[in-house]
Amino acid sequence: MIAQIKFVRRLLLAALLVIVTAISLRAEVAEPAVSDSVVEELQLAEDNGEIVEPVSVDTALPESKVETHTIMGASAGYRFFSLDEDAGRAAQFEYLHSSPVFNAGINSLGMDSKFVLEGMYLNEKDYHGDLYYDYKGAYRLHLRTESLFHNLFAERLFTPDAPGLFGSNYLARDLNPGARYGLSAEQDQAEFRYKLNDYPIHLNLGYWRQVKSGNAQLIFADHAFEPLGVDNTVYAASRRIDRQTHEGNLGLDAHLGPVDIIYGFKIRQFDNRADTPRDFFISRPESANEFIPRIGGYQQHNEDPDSRYYSHTVKIHTSLTGGIVGAASYTIGKRDNRSSLTDIGGANRTSDTLQNVAGDFVYTPCMWFSAALKYRRQEVDRDNPATITSIFAATPLAVRPAIDTSRDVITATFSLRPNSLVTFKGEYKGEFTKRDNLAFWVRPGISATVGLPENSMVNRGTFTILSRPVKGLRLKALYGYTATNHPGYGNSFDKKHEGQLLATYAYQSRWGATAYYRVTRENNDSKSITTLSLFNPSVTYAMPLQKRVNNATASVWVSPLDRLTLTASYSLLRWKADQTVLFSGTQPGSNVGATDTNQSQMFSVNSTYRYNDRLDLSLVLQQIHSRADFDPIFMSLSPTESTLGVRDGSKIKLVESSVAARADYSFSKNLTCSVEYSYRDYDDRYSSLYDGTVQIVTALVGAKW
Repeated sequence: MIAQIKFVRRLLLAALLVIVTAISLRAEVAEPAVSDSVVEELQLAEDNGEIVEPVSVDTALPESKVETHTIMGASAGYRFFSLDEDAGRAAQFEYLHSSPVFNAGINSLGMDSKFVLEGMYLNEKDYHGDLYYDYKGAYRLHLRTESLFHNLFAERLFTPDAPGLFGSNYLARDLNPGARYGLSAEQDQAEFRYKLNDYPIHLNLGYWRQVKSGNAQLIFADHAFEPLGVDNTVYAASRRIDRQTHEGNLGLDAHLGPVDIIYGFKIRQFDNRADTPRDFFISRPESANEFIPRIGGYQQHNEDPDSRYYSHTVKIHTSLTGGIVGAASYTIGKRDNRSSLTDIGGANRTSDTLQNVAGDFVYTPCMWFSAALKYRRQEVDRDNPATITSIFAATPLAVRPAIDTSRDVITATFSLRPNSLVTFKGEYKGEFTKRDNLAFWVRPGISATVGLPENSMVNRGTFTILSRPVKGLRLKALYGYTATNHPGYGNSFDKKHEGQLLATYAYQSRWGATAYYRVTRENNDSKSITTLSLFNPSVTYAMPLQKRVNNATASVWVSPLDRLTLTASYSLLRWKADQTVLFSGTQPGSNVGATDTNQSQMFSVNSTYRYNDRLDLSLVLQQIHSRADFDPIFMSLSPTESTLGVRDGSKIKLVESSVAARADYSFSKNLTCSVEYSYRDYDDRYSSLYDGTVQIVTALVGAKW
């Protein structure tokens, strides 16, 4: 908070300096000129043969000043909160405390300088400020600070304790029952651009800072197969969050005749200033089923390691307004892991080297046709030690070599517009990925893993039609097809079909409608998984996937009166996946067909009414219905367990309702007031653990001059 106050203080000082500078600037003076009437009289006398004596002409005309337009405004008020039950779920992005509210801004536009300063304060966790200043395009300064608060919810661990295999029990222990969690995210940004006098070169400086602070829930487990009969425990605890990311940028760009050259340097550093969690773990001796034996004691876990990244970028491109435009860039960067673990040695010796190459070519021979070709390549070389050491392990632990990757992306597009009524667009995108060091990761019979492919190729093509058949009507239709030769993961697809339809219509500012529909179909029949080697013999199961996604949106607005507008809308988000699921509760495991469905529907109605020139009214009603169902085929996993319990315990059905009403009244041209009421309710139909309600009343008085 101290650092934030210092930054705001610097922001205000900078704003004051800019204001003083802007006031002290003098307006440009128009060049003196001889009056047109004087010139005409002299010419007429000379044409009549008269002798024209030299006359003294006063050319010092009055100065022509350019007027500076300035608009200023400010408002102040108070927000009142009324909370019921778990209000954090009903208003996830609200800091649930009553507080004063402030809002102010100034906008000044002159011949040489442009100045904008605005800020808003809701509470100590939610605010923003923005300053922009430009002087003749030679100096450009932008400062911004903002903060946002996010309420986090706490997972409830399973109850009661459950029996496990080989005489062990699964226990749940919440170390901070009833704790409430939230996270504040702050960002500060500063950008400065300077043109070097008469040279076509710009200097760009930038700084960005992000701070996340608060508390979050951490869930971790003390679990292993050995020794037999020893309990395995799942813990929930409160974890302090204090993370900072700093980024600096230095850039130069120059216009050198037919091309522009750009250089950029970036350095980013992440610091975790909270202590790494340390908790007690029981000993796990070496056995046939325990792959990593360790002694017991208080051990560090779940570290968020510090890191540092820096990169150099060089870009070159031709004029962006020509019929042929070319661009190319190259970036090389390195990311270092700066782990501070004391229990583990060697984690801080890992790093990634990234290289990115890009090239663009755009051809526009005429106004009705254009084509573009883009190429991207990324290489990631990862380095890590062969072993790491632990004070809780008798011998060093072997580390698998990191997977190096290289990816090439080629994109080709075209746009054809034969007339003003229709446009055709097409795109092809190919992604080609290669991975190294996979042999150390794929160990059949040792681990249950899908295994990443060494090479994969993804080809995607889309075709779009845009049309305006009649006045006020716009249509869009898209079809896309994607094929993958080697899907990387169990939920990845090898074939995908996609379709989109969009239609909008408006009639004489009286009524209009919009409709959008998107459908996708995905399938994967090539994936399989192998069970662990402790089950003899190992078994390989096929894991087919069929997934369907349907999204739809429709809205209608109407203005029955000149001062009244009504809008109603409906949205549907739904996806359904049919996939084989592996249950490990039996030996050597069981694969069961299952259907996973997620669906959300949103209904909303809003209206705005301008009663007269002084009073504006608005009302918004919204309700969201969400549900999720995981439905595996019935199978008995043990004498006391079956998939029926999984199905019943995974159902979710939520209803989120909100109402917002606002009234704005103008006492005069420069003085206004407003009152806003907001109601939000979160209702879980299967459980009341997270139910909650929030009511907010905001009253503001504002002035503008």
